[in-house]
Amino acid sequence: MTRTEFMRALTRALYAFPLAGGKYLPEAECASALRYYEEYLDDAGIAPEDPVPAELNDPEALAREIIAEACEDAPKASAAAAAPADPSAWPEFRSVQIDVVNAAVTFLAGSSYHVQIEYPDDAPVPNVEMRGQTLCIEDQKRPQRFRLFSFRSWKGGQIRITVPAEKAVSFESFHIETVNGAITLPALAVEDVHCETVNGGITLTGLTADRLHCETVNGGISLASCYAHQRMHCESVNGGVAFDGELRGKTHAETVNGSIRIATALPITAYDLDLRTVSGGVYLDGEKHRKEVRISNSAENSVRAETVNGAIKLEFCK
Repeated sequence: MTRTEFMRALTRALYAFPLAGGKYLPEAECASALRYYEEYLDDAGIAPEDPVPAELNDPEALAREIIAEACEDAPKASAAAAAPADPSAWPEFRSVQIDVVNAAVTFLAGSSYHVQIEYPDDAPVPNVEMRGQTLCIEDQKRPQRFRLFSFRSWKGGQIRITVPAEKAVSFESFHIETVNGAITLPALAVEDVHCETVNGGITLTGLTADRLHCETVNGGISLASCYAHQRMHCESVNGGVAFDGELRGKTHAETVNGSIRIATALPITAYDLDLRTVSGGVYLDGEKHRKEVRISNSAENSVRAETVNGAIKLEFCK
């Protein structure tokens, strides 16, 4: 059986076999199981026309096992304490590198450095370690051997990182990537910030950065009272982008299905503007303009905003 044949048969079986009580597996859970096996086959280097491993040659039996687990009571969530019991035991770090799949990532302002990781029972907890002055949190590499899909492994976790709130504390870089989870950052000073998720929103409040990059597919991006010194890029496919604060350097906002709203503490004369929408209007301080607006003030700062299905609204300091 080829990979294409296997995935088709598994899809049919997951949607065809009922749960206990006559109901069927919810759409989201079917999609999670199918995504798991797509990634498993990708990791194994199996192309669509290649044969699947022998243990996958009975997709109907596999679907029945998945559905049987879904009928069981969900396990109680438990906290996996990745950090020492004493928060002060965590060393100071200047940078953060996070690369996970199923977790929301939240930074908190506090009095010390602390890391707390909470995952459901049986879900693989990411590795946490210090590499020099960088805090690294990364998913464990999946073994190449076959493992049956488990809903427990797909349930999202929580990663909470507490850092000192003093204004004198600044950081070099935060690079945060997750797939299924939101990203939240408070008022911190970071030179370089990169936030990327697929299914989740990105919320930043009071953040100050030289370079700021926010990217999501299914979710909105909200930046409140943020200060970008050099460059800011915000991109979403299915979600709006909204930010306010003092924007300097190059600012770029892009969406497919969603509006863009920008309020900056500088006047319009401080920017060169390049604004474009396909289905929507462009508004400058409440006044509607055509779908494309280009204004050159020979300024040091610029705003480029583009969307397909959504309006673009900019408000400037008078």
